[in-house]
Amino acid sequence: MSKKDRAKLERGPKLHEPVCIGESVKIGIHLAIERFRLDSSQTELPFPTSLSTTERAYIHRYCNQLGNLKASSRGSGQNRCITVRKTAGGKTFKTLPSYFSFVHSATQVNAVLSKYPVTAKEKQDLTPLVVKSANTNESRDKSNFGRLTTVVPQVPLKRGNSELNKFRESLPVYQMGIAIVEGINTNKVVLIAGETGSGKTTQVPQLIIDDCYDRKEPCRILCTQPRRIAAVSIAERVAAERGERIGHVVGYQIRLESKISPKTVLTFCTTGVLLRTLMGGDACLSNVTHVIVDEVHERDRFTDFLLLCLKEALPHHQNLRVILMSATLNMTLFSEYFDGCPVVCVPGNLYHVDELFLEDILKWTAYKNKDMDNAMLKTQKSKGQVECLSEWCSKQLNIAESAIGSGTEEDSDVTTSDNAELGEEKEELEPWVIEEMDRRLKEVWLTGSEESFHQILYLISSENVSVDYVQSETSTTPLMIAAARGFINVVEHLLSLGADASIRTSNNWTALDFAKKFNKIDILELLEAHLSSLESGHVEVGEDLQLVSEEDRELLSAYQQSFDDEKVDISLVTCLINHIQTMEREGAILVFLPGYDDIMNLKAAITDDRRFPQGKLVIYTLHSSLQYSDQKRVFKPPPQGIRKIILSTNIAETSITINDVVFVIDCGKVKEKTYDALTSLTMLKSNWISKASALQRKGRAGRCQSGKCYHLFSRSRYMHLQDYQTPEILRLPLQELCLHTKLLAPVSQSIETFLSKCPQAPPQLIIRNAIHNLKQIDALDPFEDMTELGQHLSDLPIEPRLGKIILYSVVLKCLDPVLTIVSTLSYKDPCMYILFYLV
Repeated sequence: MSKKDRAKLERGPKLHEPVCIGESVKIGIHLAIERFRLDSSQTELPFPTSLSTTERAYIHRYCNQLGNLKASSRGSGQNRCITVRKTAGGKTFKTLPSYFSFVHSATQVNAVLSKYPVTAKEKQDLTPLVVKSANTNESRDKSNFGRLTTVVPQVPLKRGNSELNKFRESLPVYQMGIAIVEGINTNKVVLIAGETGSGKTTQVPQLIIDDCYDRKEPCRILCTQPRRIAAVSIAERVAAERGERIGHVVGYQIRLESKISPKTVLTFCTTGVLLRTLMGGDACLSNVTHVIVDEVHERDRFTDFLLLCLKEALPHHQNLRVILMSATLNMTLFSEYFDGCPVVCVPGNLYHVDELFLEDILKWTAYKNKDMDNAMLKTQKSKGQVECLSEWCSKQLNIAESAIGSGTEEDSDVTTSDNAELGEEKEELEPWVIEEMDRRLKEVWLTGSEESFHQILYLISSENVSVDYVQSETSTTPLMIAAARGFINVVEHLLSLGADASIRTSNNWTALDFAKKFNKIDILELLEAHLSSLESGHVEVGEDLQLVSEEDRELLSAYQQSFDDEKVDISLVTCLINHIQTMEREGAILVFLPGYDDIMNLKAAITDDRRFPQGKLVIYTLHSSLQYSDQKRVFKPPPQGIRKIILSTNIAETSITINDVVFVIDCGKVKEKTYDALTSLTMLKSNWISKASALQRKGRAGRCQSGKCYHLFSRSRYMHLQDYQTPEILRLPLQELCLHTKLLAPVSQSIETFLSKCPQAPPQLIIRNAIHNLKQIDALDPFEDMTELGQHLSDLPIEPRLGKIILYSVVLKCLDPVLTIVSTLSYKDPCMYILFYLV
């Protein structure tokens, strides 16, 4: 091999090339690095030499994404390894030059001060506070902008006739109406856990209204939703079920839009609108009898903050009732948070939904690409190693090959991938070295001669042979053979050279397994002590692959080596839609995608694909950037013979019901903002969804009829998903909430004390970083009291740092261009989202 080819092999994938590694290896790397980042006592994380060039390249890129880690590789050939280190303090910034660094500038400033001297009031304003002001925080924000309109509680009007009455009466929540109303009337807080399709979102508010009408009791109900589209669509649905127009008894109020009247007793609103109302003081709750918080399982930071505010306000409002609702509710967490409040569980009206995972989809669609074919060839090579190793073990142990075959069934795609990659790196060695190593290892295994190991150790030290060299025929390493033969001195020497005891053969055996099989007790104890002392970076996750057959496992492994699952495989999704279109019954297809780019890329791919006949498909997009009037088209059924395809973010995961959806394609990703307190950076990236979200997405296919859900991730990946999504309050900067805290918390409580009462309190580091940043921009004074600037910033629905830019631009008379810049920074790229209306 030429030096150029050797360098290319060592370098691995180029920067523009995707890095595709096994799913289990990726999970292990993520877990190891996350533990390393959180362990303040550890400064380095070494990985074993058995990693392939592709796997090392993945670690490099992953560390670059995190920002505060640096990965470096050293050594060459099979001795090449990678080490991850923490960077000291992250990026350093040069100090800005002083304004008075030049004599001319200082002269000009002095001239201006002489002509316009500083007044006494200006000196007072510029003097730092040394004593806390006595009247700080006495005044609440009295502005009415963005707040709920005050409506007096009143006895609701009688409901009208509606064509939807029969459907409404068939819902499980309606059938449990007496128990639900009784629980609400006799308890301050009630949790209603209803399965998808139970009708809790639309029926619980109506049950309260009907009960108040029957008892002639005044009521005023607020129902919060996490999204604007949900608040509007549900309000319209409830009004239709009551046989009346929207804005009469039932209305909604979201930012910059509302439909209410003096007769409105049920108002649907977003969580942010209710929070902004509470900023004027919780006296506004004196006119409210019921607050319904829906979809609490989504755990956005404003919902968690609202729950905290409601818990604090409940003792001061005896007539207030709080109802929490969710389809996949973490009942224990919220029940304990509200002092063991009762839980009402409503059975779902969910039709049967068949689930298919990635390995099932690959088999059903027969999806293949060139890279998958290459990976399958490597897998066939590893099978030959398994057969040869089985033969060796049979000769030494004198046992039936079926016993060895039982170990083969536990084969892991991690091992197959590793050994195939190590086989490629052998090409860097001279042919005679490879031949000599294979011959010597085979000789030691068959003859049991410890003296033959001296030549093996010599080749390792003098010919740049890895201490974890893999024998070509059997995929065994020197450590495995030494352990099987009972050479304890050789084992100790190999471990001192850095041999990796966690490497597995093609039949999933480690050196520890060889010591057990050949009853080498002393070596077994040595290896166990060695492994327990290591903080190993490899986490054993391959055992989850036992959930699938060996054939499906090989197909899954080949796919994972051909595509980076951090992205959405548009080609596979298109292939799957084509199979549904040609082989399944009629029904709409709902595709869950992480974000805008993926939606537009998939829409273009479907439009340009000749497999889809023109005029037979209609494609809709569902995204939070669209106006509600544009999103309403999604709910309309298509003409006969035309299949509807809906490309959506997680906005369609909850609340919204599209009746004709039969097939759901779940890409398993969601775009989330994540704040890293270690680097003080906020990133928007695609993360894996939780098991609760996967259940919600599955339920979209079974709301009105039986359906199918296609998960574009494996069963193994599903087993490692979080049970619930990480709450926003734990992964986002809290500057905005800290300002809200000063308006909502008692004067005697600090920001940190108040936020520590959340259902899951944010880490102290994140709270203190937020308070420090607010002090830096003069939104808070040194005593954590809100300044006049901070009160203005709390009125703006954007980050405080951007709000300060707007306020300064008003003073400096450059509002128009600054407003454009801040709008772009605070939201999303307007040049991208305008395409929603052009395609």
